[in-house]
Amino acid sequence: MEENPDTMKRLSALIFFCTLSFQTVAQLIVNRVDINQLDIEYCQLICEYPGLGGKARIYVDYGQADFREGLNSELRSLNAEGEPTERFLTVMQAVNFVGKQGWEVVSFQVTHAGSGSSSQFIYVMRKKRRG
Repeated sequence: MEENPDTMKRLSALIFFCTLSFQTVAQLIVNRVDINQLDIEYCQLICEYPGLGGKARIYVDYGQADFREGLNSELRSLNAEGEPTERFLTVMQAVNFVGKQGWEVVSFQVTHAGSGSSSQFIYVMRKKRRG
């Protein structure tokens, strides 16, 4: 049976446009836990800049019993293989990333520890309500 090239082009285009219409399932991974799958409504992003030229450190407090600002609570995006990537360069990169994962900013505050030390940006995030 001979295949018509126009039919193959139409079928390829249909498959392409169908895949565009599917919404990807977001993952917000903290210490190997996808917090989008947890029964929580709020989380807190605690964001620090280590100094000039350094990358931001973003910690997520979603109510975990062992939360403390450290590697186990640090937020990083994931690459295609599901491995954590480098740290975010800026706080806004992290806030925008979390927003794309289904969360919205409810409130924020900035704290200063004193002269010459870093500032903390604390964002309270809520899962976006559907529909």
